[in-house]
Amino acid sequence: MFGYVKPRHTDLLVKEYEFYRAAYCGVCRRMQKETGFFTSFALSYDIVFLAVCRMLTTDRRCTVKRCRCIAHPCRSRSCLFDNEALSYAARASAVLLYEKCEDDKKDRGSHRLRARLLLPLFRRAARRAKLNFLLEQTHRALAELSALEEERIPSIDAPAALFGDLLGLVFGEGLEGEAYDVFYKVGYELGVFIYAADAADDYHADKKSGSYNPYVLTYPPEAFAGGAPDEVKTALRLTLANLAEAVERLPFGTDTALENIIKNTVYLGLADRVELLGKPKQKKYKRVHPTPEEHK
Repeated sequence: MFGYVKPRHTDLLVKEYEFYRAAYCGVCRRMQKETGFFTSFALSYDIVFLAVCRMLTTDRRCTVKRCRCIAHPCRSRSCLFDNEALSYAARASAVLLYEKCEDDKKDRGSHRLRARLLLPLFRRAARRAKLNFLLEQTHRALAELSALEEERIPSIDAPAALFGDLLGLVFGEGLEGEAYDVFYKVGYELGVFIYAADAADDYHADKKSGSYNPYVLTYPPEAFAGGAPDEVKTALRLTLANLAEAVERLPFGTDTALENIIKNTVYLGLADRVELLGKPKQKKYKRVHPTPEEHK
């Protein structure tokens, strides 16, 4: 996962942002317990969003405790416990990490070396996750995506749709009927957005390395000189509109905290990401808001 899926914390109530931070810490602790201590270093905001969404399908009550960790040894933080959504997100993350490593080892340069070093660790984590069906489906989807990328087609649509299908499966895993359809659609549209946004963000790096990127095959360097061009941003906003339509079908019930966090992330947080795509990395996220760890 890529870390694009963050809320705009300044537009959340204090209690909602504290809940989000506690969910972040809760997923991290579940990763340490269920898939291995070192897997928690790969925790992304995208996985936290998955956990928050899947809370809508479980008993929404959570135990909140004050905890310390290796990242924050001197100051305790709120952490969520006792919710199946946290466990599922942690285990799904292990599956995605393993398959990403398998895919990266085919690449050139530092990604390949890093993937080979981490592969045994993430392989064990994926086995501990005990999500065999999701593991098989993820392997299939990434194999199809890799084959498509090798063809070096200039259109973003087909590879983004394949990645969308993968995240749709992740969001819908274990659900049935209408619930599966709703969560699959949310995951699908989010996956399409993430793939296209990541391609726009990596334009200059992929142009330099020769890695596959549909936008590199479509646009000259000057089109991305000041960030992603307007037509790319417009396409991403249309994807966000589809995602917003899917989010409106989620079973929020009377849980306004989860509803506000999810809608804030989609309507505001992801919209902020669009404006920063393709701009210098060091300015990318600081201009929006700090991470939960940086926020005081």
